[in-house]
Amino acid sequence: AMRSLAFAVGLLGLWCAVKADDVIVDSDVTANTRWISENTYLLNAQVFVKAGVTLTIDAGTTIKAAKTDASGNATALVFEQGAMIMAEGTKDRPITFTTQETVSSANLRGLWGGIVICGFAPISGGGTREVEGLTGIPYGGSQAADNSGTLRYVRIWHGGADINPAVADPNENSGNEINGLTLAGVGSGTTVEYVEVAYNLDDGFEMFGGTVNLKWCSSIFNGDDAFDTDQGYQGKMQFIFALVDRDGHHATEMDSKTGGDLDSQPRSFPQVYGGTFIKSNHTIDDNDGLMKLVDATGGRFANLVLLGQAGSGVQNFDCGSELRTSTDQTDENIPDFLYFSPNNYIFTQTPEGNLNAFNISCPEASAAWSPFPTANEVNPQLQLVKDSWNTEFDLNQIDPRPAYNSPLLSNFEAVPSDSFFTDVDYTGAFAADDLWLDGWSYLSENGYLPENSVQPSGGTTLPANITGDRTLYSGTTYYMTTQVFVKEPATLTIEAGVTIRAFRTDTLGRVPTLIVERNAKIEAVGTASSPITFTNVLPAANLPARGTWGGLIILGNAIITNQAEDDIEGITEGLGRYGGNDDNDNSGTLKYVRVWYGGADIEQSSSNEGSGNEINGITF
Repeated sequence: AMRSLAFAVGLLGLWCAVKADDVIVDSDVTANTRWISENTYLLNAQVFVKAGVTLTIDAGTTIKAAKTDASGNATALVFEQGAMIMAEGTKDRPITFTTQETVSSANLRGLWGGIVICGFAPISGGGTREVEGLTGIPYGGSQAADNSGTLRYVRIWHGGADINPAVADPNENSGNEINGLTLAGVGSGTTVEYVEVAYNLDDGFEMFGGTVNLKWCSSIFNGDDAFDTDQGYQGKMQFIFALVDRDGHHATEMDSKTGGDLDSQPRSFPQVYGGTFIKSNHTIDDNDGLMKLVDATGGRFANLVLLGQAGSGVQNFDCGSELRTSTDQTDENIPDFLYFSPNNYIFTQTPEGNLNAFNISCPEASAAWSPFPTANEVNPQLQLVKDSWNTEFDLNQIDPRPAYNSPLLSNFEAVPSDSFFTDVDYTGAFAADDLWLDGWSYLSENGYLPENSVQPSGGTTLPANITGDRTLYSGTTYYMTTQVFVKEPATLTIEAGVTIRAFRTDTLGRVPTLIVERNAKIEAVGTASSPITFTNVLPAANLPARGTWGGLIILGNAIITNQAEDDIEGITEGLGRYGGNDDNDNSGTLKYVRVWYGGADIEQSSSNEGSGNEINGITF
């Protein structure tokens, strides 16, 4: 009996050890501490992890922060010099920092502070500085390889509140709106991989000096800049993604000037190879460049894709004595040159619709660049980015990988030969077969990304117009990336077992739908064991979901009430005509066919409200 009792008590103890709790965190971390995924941690104050202390955060852990502490200051998690963070999530179990506030379309940013990490790496002017808004919290030093820990598969959402609001008016910003992730004097021994900042009121990532490197990092829907570097930052970045909506400014703001000195040392020298930067429609600061390289920054910038609406692709002004060139220099000249590769792709449009790659306003700009910068000013042919969008809520869907016919797959630059950079055979942040945001990011969790396995090719992408007989063969998955019309007199034959997957939108905002016109035919004959399936491109984790693509429309010549013919709603006038005088009309065969998850608004309005043209699964 005693052994049974002991066993029962042991089980009770084990249950208590894994029972999920809300753990309030409102005091400094002064001893090595582990946060476990079974708990939710409520960050209710500015919490400082002290020197010599390691905070370990298990994969799958969620930290929810109050907007402010009892004094009205934004909550934040601050790692002092000599402290370490070990936050190692996984793709399936990311670590999430978010808010305790109610999030809505009108309440997305500034709902808590953010994460600040202070290190001993060099900063411009030497010595140390204090983090803005925090008294007595220094950063900087002489240890370039300083190690502040690891952040891997970490999500930082809805931050950016003012860390030190004005006393006279606590609702007035002091200018100390905190970044999602502040890396102040952080060294290259620190690992930052698969980290995302979304909906921050200020910058997504900001590096104040230091040498920390970033890889596979995403900065989306932030209120200021996606990636900001200054004060002599000399780190490296590869595979970085910025999605700038109407409220944001730049994908990058990179500068160097310290204390008014354009040639202060160490000069900032970010090395960025492999970035995809996308901007929405213009609403504020129409003249902003998508990339802002200012205040005498140096650096190397190659394998970049710039796309969207901006005053220019690259803004460059307030230059110092650094060489500005489109010919790469040897490492011996680091940090006193700014190299922008002519192999980069810039397809940015001004508010008037004009392409404008560069806005250079340094004195004697034409002579100052040697030679003057150029880029590939052509459409980079990404898989899916809408031509016109403002916010997340009219983005519908996005796939920033290069499409099968993209020039990014054949035109790229070799990366520097060192232990950080990964060799690539493409330009941009994404390979055609690696949507590394899938499974863990904000866009993935909220259903904006296709499954990583969705990789349309020339042979599997259905054309906009099928004008001759076409067969879709068993064992193959086909894709609709736009509205597909089977034109008279073509017959589309679909063999048993075929799957057709459709995107949510095309670049023009039209919903992919299969339309079989009058006098054309569809012969889709599946079997009970091998049905034909029409579905979407979403991962299973985002299903079930309605309205994720259009549907199937079959137009015939049979008699309709009160009129000879009509146009199907939502289709361009003249392309969706139906009706006639032949009640024996034959449009083909549908047998053992499954049509799943359709019903999207085929004629979307500019807002998130439907037009009333939500399409049926199958329309006859």
